Amino acid sequence: MDTITARRKRRRLAICLGVLGFAMAGVIWAYSELTDSSPPRPLNFPLWTIFMVLCPSSLLTIPLIDVEPGSIDFAFMWFVVGLVNAGFYAAIGLVLGRFRWKADEEPHPPVSRSPA
Repeated sequence: MDTITARRKRRRLAICLGVLGFAMAGVIWAYSELTDSSPPRPLNFPLWTIFMVLCPSSLLTIPLIDVEPGSIDFAFMWFVVGLVNAGFYAAIGLVLGRFRWKADEEPHPPVSRSPA
């Protein structure tokens, strides 16, 4: 595979995984917005554990526990979490792409060193 094709495939994988990472944060934000109720319901531990594994940057929201769901601050907080998660997923995509698609390297001619 030539260098240009390998780079294009790596970049495409990184962008797709970055979009997926941002979408994961969006899904968590939408779920937390839709399930917010006045009397708190019991926490669904298996679901939130899956969310924490798929969106590790959501752990950044722990110190921001006082941000009210439904507010513009809550949406902005999850937007930032989404950007961080997208960067994290894109970095994983770049690493995976490097291992998956390697460019065919041209054999370099031996370097002749003349005696000095």
